[in-house]
Amino acid sequence: MGKITLEKLQEWSKQGHRTAFGEAMVLLGQENSNVYAVTADTTPTARLTNFLKTFPDRLFDVGIAEQNLIDFSAGLAKEGLMPFAVTLAAFAPMRCAEQMRSAIGYMNLNAKVVGIEAGVRFGPLGNTHFAMDDLAVARALPNFTVLSPSDPHQIYKTLFAAAELDGPVYIRLTGAPGFPILYPDDFEFKIGQAIEYRSGTDVAIIATGAVLAQAIGAADLLQEKSLSVRVIDMHTIKPLDKEMLDRVFAENRLVVTVEEHSAIGGLGSAVAEYKAGFAKAPRQLMCNLGDRFQKVGSYEFQLQENGLTAPAIARLIEENL
Repeated sequence: MGKITLEKLQEWSKQGHRTAFGEAMVLLGQENSNVYAVTADTTPTARLTNFLKTFPDRLFDVGIAEQNLIDFSAGLAKEGLMPFAVTLAAFAPMRCAEQMRSAIGYMNLNAKVVGIEAGVRFGPLGNTHFAMDDLAVARALPNFTVLSPSDPHQIYKTLFAAAELDGPVYIRLTGAPGFPILYPDDFEFKIGQAIEYRSGTDVAIIATGAVLAQAIGAADLLQEKSLSVRVIDMHTIKPLDKEMLDRVFAENRLVVTVEEHSAIGGLGSAVAEYKAGFAKAPRQLMCNLGDRFQKVGSYEFQLQENGLTAPAIARLIEENL
C-alpha cells in the first residue's frame, strides 16, 4: 500500500466519500488481482467508472437486485476471488440481510460488502434512502467485521486493511462532498484498534464515521472553557476495541458516543453493552439519529435536527458535567 499525497486527499475530500472509495478501489485493484467489484446498478454512483476502465473484466453489475448482489459475490468468493459488493447503505444490509447472513456470514467467505451514502446524507431523498439502521443489522451477523472510516485517508486505509483480512466485512461510508481531511499525514490503521485522536481527562468523546469531525469541533469548543476532552476514533464497530474502552472508563468521568445512526444497535449500543459489565463506570451520553424516521431536508439540516453538530454536542456535554 503506497502513501497518498495531500493533493490527492484534498481532491477526494472535495468530491466526497464515493470518490475516495472509487479511486482507492483502483489502487487496491492494481496491487491485488483477486479484487473484484460487484455493483447493483451503482457503477457510476459508487464512482467505480475508473475501476471498470482499468479492469474491464473485474467488475460485474447485477442490476437493481441487492439480494443477487450478495449471492453473486458469495459465488466469486467461493472461487477464491475477493469481491467488494457495493450498493447504497439503505439497501445493504437491510434488503439483503438474509443473504449476507446465510451466503457470506454462515459460510465465512472472504467477501466485503460496502454501503455508500450511509446515515442521512441523501437528505432530500427522504427516509427510503437514509441508512440509519445498517450498523445494527451488520453487527448482529456472526463472522462479520464492521468498519466505519472517518475521512478520505481512512477510507483508503480501510479498503486495504479489509483486503488483508480473510473473512466477511461490512464497510460503512459516510461524508458529504467537502468532508474534512482529519488525517493529512500517514498514520497507523489496524482493524479493531481505535485511534486516540486527542488525549483528555474530563470527557471522552467516542465517534465513528465522518461525524468524527463534529466531535473534534466540540472538543475544541470545550477546550476554550478549560475542559480536557479526549477524542476517540472508533473506526471498528465490531470487534470493539475493549482495551481502549477500559482506559476511557478508568480515566474519564463522562463518555459521549457520536454517530450518524439510530439510537439502537450502533456504536452507542456497542459501548453500553460492554460498559454494562463494569461495577463502576462513568455515565454515557449518546448523540445519534434517535429512534425515529427523519424529516426531509439537507444534510446540514439533518445534523442540526439531531444534535450532531459541534456546538450541539458541546452544549450537551456542558449540561451534563
